Amino acid sequence: MNIKKVCLIVLAGSLTACSLLGEEKEAEKVQYVAAEKVELDRTAEDRAKTLTDLGSAYYQLGKYVFALEYLERSLILDKKNAVTYQVIALINERSNKPKQAQLYFDKALKLAVDNFDIMTSYAVFLYHQERHKEALIEFNRVADAPFYEKKWTAYTYLGYYDLKNKQIRDAEKRFYYALKANKFYAPALFEMAQIRYDKGNIMSARAYIERYFSQAGKTKKGLQLAIKIESALQSDEMAEAYRLELKREFPFAE
Repeated sequence: MNIKKVCLIVLAGSLTACSLLGEEKEAEKVQYVAAEKVELDRTAEDRAKTLTDLGSAYYQLGKYVFALEYLERSLILDKKNAVTYQVIALINERSNKPKQAQLYFDKALKLAVDNFDIMTSYAVFLYHQERHKEALIEFNRVADAPFYEKKWTAYTYLGYYDLKNKQIRDAEKRFYYALKANKFYAPALFEMAQIRYDKGNIMSARAYIERYFSQAGKTKKGLQLAIKIESALQSDEMAEAYRLELKREFPFAE
């Protein structure tokens, strides 16, 4: 092959490579423009919802500063998203700012009067503020809602009321309904274990406390109850194992 042919081949290859490179760059440019257009085509409400979802995720992680940043940006785009106000209310509640929490719950409920998720959060807030009469009204509204399925929190708190009033049978029914709605709900599992232990139904108590541990982990109150249960069953090895775990994880516990 002579030098002229070699040069022609090299030149053709270079042109092909340049052409392919140009096509790739053009394709990338088109994709970028398309993505940018899709972003611009999204409504303000849609973008606000994404920011609220991010804020909610950070709230769940306990990173409230980051959560508030996203939630406040969401409100700039959409001031009518009730969930945004709900999450800000929850952050204020966790930050021991009940007045601000009340303000944001009011805004959320004004925008979504029949949102039972928000109503449940608000009822829990009222309960922990010891505004029990108001909380009881809200929990009953949630429990009586015909098409709302996520009632396990409301039933559990109603069960707490029954326990305070020494209505153990009614409380047990409430916790049963809570677990029927969500069989993994740890607070209801613990209460059922405690009630069954108090009634002397020890094997059932053991089953509930084991289910509780699978969801909540080995908490102090859970281990204390498990020791009582295993002692009642004369399962000394299990009782001692729980006792050692209690001492290791919670050295100042009884």
